[in-house]
Order: sequence, then C-alpha cells, then structure tokens
Amino acid sequence: MTPSPTAQTHRPAALDPRSLGRPVHLLPQVAQRLREALQRLLVQPWNRRYHSRYELQALTLRPLPDASRDAGDALRWLRAAGPAGLLACRIDRPLVLALMARRLGLGADTALATAGTPPTATEDRLLHLLAGQFASLCVSWLAQASRPDGDARQDLPLENDLPPLQGGTLPAFGPDGWELVASLRDGDQEAAISLALAGAYLLPLLRQLSAQHRPSRPPAQQQALDHRLALTLQARLLERALDLGAVLDLRPGALIPIRLADATVMVEGSPLMSAAVAEHQGKLCLTSFQDLE
Repeated sequence: MTPSPTAQTHRPAALDPRSLGRPVHLLPQVAQRLREALQRLLVQPWNRRYHSRYELQALTLRPLPDASRDAGDALRWLRAAGPAGLLACRIDRPLVLALMARRLGLGADTALATAGTPPTATEDRLLHLLAGQFASLCVSWLAQASRPDGDARQDLPLENDLPPLQGGTLPAFGPDGWELVASLRDGDQEAAISLALAGAYLLPLLRQLSAQHRPSRPPAQQQALDHRLALTLQARLLERALDLGAVLDLRPGALIPIRLADATVMVEGSPLMSAAVAEHQGKLCLTSFQDLE
C-alpha cells in the first residue's frame, strides 16, 4: 500500500538540540544590533575606500545548518583557530571582484574573472583582508555583547587580532556550530558573507540573554527562613475517658460534662507547647504558651 502524499508531506519538524533551553528567540534582536554595528564600522569604511555604496540589508544568526556542512568542499572558506575555537569565513567571489575593480579604478561591472578563472594573488590578498576584518569585528562584538555590563561598545575598534586565515573547506564544528550570514546590496549587485563559529563564541551571549530575561523571584522567596516555612498547628483541648456503657447510652442531645484545662499544641502529631484555653468575644482562644520539656 502506497502512503498518500499528505502523509508524506506533513511530518513533524525535528527539534534542534542547540535551541532547547536557550533564548534563541532573542537572537534576531542581537543580529539587528550587530547589523547596525557592521554597517557603521565595516561597510561604510569599505564604501569610502573602494567608492562603493553597499548596504548591509540583513543579518542572520542561527545554528549552522547541515546544508552548509555538506557544501563545504565546494565553497571557498578561510579558516582559523580563534580565541574561543574554530571559525571559518566565506565571501561571495563577485563581492571581492567588484571591490577589487573599484580599487583598481575600474567600474564595478568590469569582468575581472569568470567562474572558472583561478583567483589571482591580488584577489586572494583582498579576500583574506576582507574576511579577516569581518571575522575579527564579529568575534569582538559578540564578546562585548556577552558581558554583564550591557551592549557592545559603540566605538569598537576595527582591528584584526585573529590568527591568519588559511584557505580550505568548512571545518567540522560538531553538533554546536553556529552561522552568521550577512547580505549586502549595491544597486543591482547582491552578495553574502558567511561566518561559521564554534559554539563557544555564542555560549556566553546566550547565558547573558538568559540571565537578563529570567523572571525575578517573588518577594515571598526572598524572605528569611522563619517567614517562609509554614507549619500547621493542632490544639488538643481535652481528653475524657468513658466506659463502654456510657458511650452506648449516648443519644442526640445528650450532654457530657467537661472542664477545659490546658490544651496541648502539636505539629504533625508531636507535642510542642501547652497553652491555656480562654474565651474572647464568644470564641475559644489559646494563650499563655509554654514549651513542653
């Protein structure tokens, strides 16, 4: 029996273990602040130096998808061992060629190379320069944003303090890899920059976001122990011994003469204190508490 198309299509989506128990719903806000910082501290200096008009349209911060791992052999990645683990950066080749053409005084539409043309030494140096700037600024910004004193500084310097990036394929980040994808546009030209990061780069930021949005404890839980610990008190007022015949003779309306003596105050069946029984406004009350030896 062949399953219906509906049964094949509607399948529950697999849960990503990297998102369980983590405030991943707050990452778009972090990505927006990082996008603004990259536009100001990275893209605008590129525009001034290379006479371009690139705008950082969007930035996405997400767990590294399996598709990126599978496509690692077919893409040009620059990798390095950073301060918190492996990282790898990839820049679309048209972006590098367009900036190189502007740097050489040519038009951005000048065809410096085709898809099958191997990169020149000049293109390779520019690629390493751009990737190093992008990776260093992102790593520095994430480290600043994960501090308890608040957001990343507005005057974060553009310094490449990472080890030299080396060409190769996308390294294996294990089950906790993350990816940062920036989309740029200059007129009709579009390009993307991808930065793959080990989980250690995002873990401090996720912890900081979780601490900032953790609900505060109610005031009752912040009080001293003697105000938070509740005990149930039971008062045993009297005991009267009756023989079996007197109990069998009890009828509705019968009276048993009693005399209220001191009551025994118990906690979970254990005698704790003795107290005198008094009447106050028509109610029986306990007073004159004394600890039992």
